[in-house]
Amino acid sequence: MQWKEIELSSQDVFRKAFNSRQSQASEMSFANMFMWRKNYKTVYKVINNMLCMVSNSRMTRPFAFMPVPLDQFEPEAFQKTVGEIKNFFDSKGWRFIFGRVEESNIPLLQQHLGVKFEAVNNEDNSDYLYETESLVTLAGKKLSAKRNHINKFMREYGSFEYVELTSELASECKRIFEQWCKTNEACDCQVPEECEKWACSQLLDNWDVIPGLKGALIKVNGRFEAFTIGEMLNADTAVIHIEKGNTEIHGVYTLINREFVARTFPDTKYINREEDMGKEGLRKAKSSYYPIGFVHKYDIFPEF
Repeated sequence: MQWKEIELSSQDVFRKAFNSRQSQASEMSFANMFMWRKNYKTVYKVINNMLCMVSNSRMTRPFAFMPVPLDQFEPEAFQKTVGEIKNFFDSKGWRFIFGRVEESNIPLLQQHLGVKFEAVNNEDNSDYLYETESLVTLAGKKLSAKRNHINKFMREYGSFEYVELTSELASECKRIFEQWCKTNEACDCQVPEECEKWACSQLLDNWDVIPGLKGALIKVNGRFEAFTIGEMLNADTAVIHIEKGNTEIHGVYTLINREFVARTFPDTKYINREEDMGKEGLRKAKSSYYPIGFVHKYDIFPEF
């Protein structure tokens, strides 16, 4: 098997690997890897029964994701696989590094990589992790502002309609996203396929062929004004991939966040709301929900 780009037909091998890993990192989902495949410029290959992925994005230096076993982890297979990935990097003239490595994987590297390495925490890519119950109840003094947002919304609009996302409503989601782009003067990517808007369209356009995706819209005064998309990440954690809405409607973000989690993922323990990418606005918004922790990710520089 040669290195190849991620396609819809790649689902089975990705799902098998990620199901065996049960990771808490937002990248470890086929939907995430598929929607951002052009941004990461990801290629993948199965080596020694391990899923290997390499990113060559314009925005970052090339890096390899940690190989993910399709079945049980085997130290010898891991070391051989790392050697083949390094050969691939050498053939491109790249320095070999691992990126987006979960903190929980560092002991495995210490035990089995076979060489010393430097581990650097990449804070911009750390995922925000929340207790599901906290996002549903918004209880406590810290989240009183969130309750006030919803109370103000209800005073101003009186009611709302919650509608589950289907492929027939994809166009409404795209309209909301387009309006969000205009209002926030965003989505001006030099390469459209590297934009969040394009990434979102990949999920919407393939809604019925990517199993496990969940979504919802909020309708206010007869018009859809917000939407969100997520899925189960592992046995007790769901991840929110997309959340967009009309910023002129006070409280609509808080409302759809609460309603989606409460109605779609009530039996989960945690909600992963992904990283802030170093953007101050996202960092402030995600911090305002008071995460219980982070899924820290590291860049690993082996001393080969």
